[in-house]
Amino acid sequence: KATTHKLNDPQGQFYWVHVLDGLSNMIDQYRGQIQLIYIDPPFMTGQLFKYRHKIGDKGMIENVAYNDKWKQGKKDYLDFMKQVFEYAYELLTTKGSFYVHVDYRTSAYLKILLDSIFKEDNFVNEIIWHYQSGGRSKRYFSRKHDNILFYRKSSDHYFNIDAVGIERGSRKRNNMRRQVDEEGRVFWSIKSNGKEYRYYEDSKIYPSDVWTDISHLHQRDPERTGYDTQKPESLLERIILSSSRPGDYVADFFAGSGTTLAVASRLNRKWIGIDSSPHSMHVCRKRLLAQESRDSFAIYYGDNKITHQPVITIENNRICNSTGAVKPAGATRIIKLVDYTPPETIKTQAQYQTNSNLHGLEHVDYWAVGHIKNQLFYPITWLSRDDTHTLINDNIELMENLSEDNTIDDPPIAHIVDVWGDQYFYSLS
Repeated sequence: KATTHKLNDPQGQFYWVHVLDGLSNMIDQYRGQIQLIYIDPPFMTGQLFKYRHKIGDKGMIENVAYNDKWKQGKKDYLDFMKQVFEYAYELLTTKGSFYVHVDYRTSAYLKILLDSIFKEDNFVNEIIWHYQSGGRSKRYFSRKHDNILFYRKSSDHYFNIDAVGIERGSRKRNNMRRQVDEEGRVFWSIKSNGKEYRYYEDSKIYPSDVWTDISHLHQRDPERTGYDTQKPESLLERIILSSSRPGDYVADFFAGSGTTLAVASRLNRKWIGIDSSPHSMHVCRKRLLAQESRDSFAIYYGDNKITHQPVITIENNRICNSTGAVKPAGATRIIKLVDYTPPETIKTQAQYQTNSNLHGLEHVDYWAVGHIKNQLFYPITWLSRDDTHTLINDNIELMENLSEDNTIDDPPIAHIVDVWGDQYFYSLS
């Protein structure tokens, strides 16, 4: 288990566990408390989706982000999604909203399931997210949109269209005259059948159920984390602003690259994320730590067992005074990550990767130093590797709080995450 910053009431919580296990464990604690749930689940594509990890000039490592293959095909998929929907219904507040992001493969099937669980009267919208992207088909009309099914828990659901409106602005409109009213407000007008219609520049234009103004993420987009199916922050911003308020709980049960979590955190919502992929957990951590606000969040590990161990070399030095005694309270401990050799199983796995001839610290993507209390790891200082660099910074300086007899209360712990998604805890006693 791991957490950062505030210990008692973190802004967000990430559960590294299979989605159904996570939902069954949290249902009693959060029943009727979540205002907004957005999910971008598997689309029943039959494909393996990748997380691509750039290692400076060493090239790209590809890991499996998630498997969208189903042993019994459509039946397995729909049985799984039905369980997810049932949990979502129970977790939502009476004013809550549920957004399911799908495409042409499953939207019709999932709408029937959602109608049976949420009831047809609580279907609000089918949002069409239309985007421009490369590639054109000559055998059928090119597929350039996703479907977002929007359901409410009850007719008393919260929805704030004003939060996502934009001012009309001063752009000239066809066949309209620009005028100023008696209060000094600028408007554009047009007459039809003897009646004047006014459109004020400071009034708002609101989105319809066809969203053409949000682009998909291009390959070089700065938001890119390496996830195949990553969604843009502007898409989640519109959903979160319109269907939740600051302080509300927002949840994503297929957290993936962490877009929902990052936007919810930035907009001052509490959040809950679930994903079974270790790559999702690590990408979400790095993405949240990179935000300016760096609100508190906790990461809870399931029953994922470590079956192999790397060889880790760490130098752990305290700064001493001229007499050789450890300095008093506030002394600095220099911790140096010297070398890292992944387990043989990982070395074998690495052989099929392109340009993955990595050595030593080139395998390390993130490391932190902190302490363990009540089976929770609390990082004090952390470092992550920029994708443009091959090596992570190998030095961490840790200010120690010493007890009255100048002995360290608890030995620090190093937390190390490698580029394969494996993580280890290393005692620095």
